[in-house]
Amino acid sequence: MLDAASTGPDVNNGINLASWNIAAINNNPFEYWISSPDPRYDKLMNDVEKLLHDPNLDVPIEFAFSNDMFSDLLSEMSQASLGSLDKVETVWRKDLKRRFALNGFLRDKAIAAKRLTSMPDRITNTINLKDGSTRYRPSAISAYTGTMITLETWWAAWKQFMFHEPLEVFDSSNQEPCLVCNLLSPISRSKYPAVTVEEEEISVQLQILCLAIMDSIFLFILYTAGPNTWQDVRLTLCRALVYDKMPNTCRVIASSYADTHVFFIQEAAAAFLKVARDHPVLGERYSLLAPQNLDGKRDQNSLVLVHKQVFDDKSAVDVTKDVAEAVGGNFLAPGDLFVVKVRDRLGHAWLLASFHGDSN
Repeated sequence: MLDAASTGPDVNNGINLASWNIAAINNNPFEYWISSPDPRYDKLMNDVEKLLHDPNLDVPIEFAFSNDMFSDLLSEMSQASLGSLDKVETVWRKDLKRRFALNGFLRDKAIAAKRLTSMPDRITNTINLKDGSTRYRPSAISAYTGTMITLETWWAAWKQFMFHEPLEVFDSSNQEPCLVCNLLSPISRSKYPAVTVEEEEISVQLQILCLAIMDSIFLFILYTAGPNTWQDVRLTLCRALVYDKMPNTCRVIASSYADTHVFFIQEAAAAFLKVARDHPVLGERYSLLAPQNLDGKRDQNSLVLVHKQVFDDKSAVDVTKDVAEAVGGNFLAPGDLFVVKVRDRLGHAWLLASFHGDSN
């Protein structure tokens, strides 16, 4: 038990803990069906639902993602020095292009199990940059600020984003600017056994292809269900849910958890650390403890906030690597686990761990 007189905060009844997965990567404005005062939102969502459930409205993938678009994509991947494109073309011509958009692609559980759309979306949806700005993939399911009036307008912006704009990602490394397509990593068959040996070999290329198909299908749905309203509705949602997400997260922690001595955070963007440290309340109240190597690519970092009047942040030691090795943690993805040893102001040692586990 700590002595309240020596520490400031009232800790005579113990240490107060809180944990919050702030889901930095979840910036899809349509991820949840929310309550909105805008009648256009409810109409759009209902019309999308009707389209998704009417088998007569399903269309071949080529209605959304054409052969010409595939040829464009193949050319872009070639210029980006991505190999084995003959194998990618075989997958397209013998499999994907023959599918229907909704039941054959969006609802395909195998694509989900192989992470061929969710993994590249996670990496490219929202990219925080070292200069403090943020880039969003041109997509209906990101907070992209540009217009997507036509499929052609969107496709040009999508290719530019993926293949032609070197970005300096916010993380703890000193890596050079990197093209978005090169941020993607191969999908390991050992972790995702649904992936075949052949697919593992071209998994980066397949991620790019499946991401392009998915984004084009979502746009096709919205063009069909709400051609004149969906972009305004989407931008309204982004303003409310996404654009000020990190400052709003800080505001909630500062105002609603004032009596919390240790706050565990999961799935934080690397950029969140600076925002929190610069916050007038959080920066004053807490020491923000973070891994030695923040991951800015997956951008899902576990952090620990400790009350400055209760804990001595100068005593903090990152022991994540030691703990991971002790438990055989080769299954951990970067940023999932952060373990730190720290002493309180009375000299007691604490072992604090913040863990995000649903990717394991």
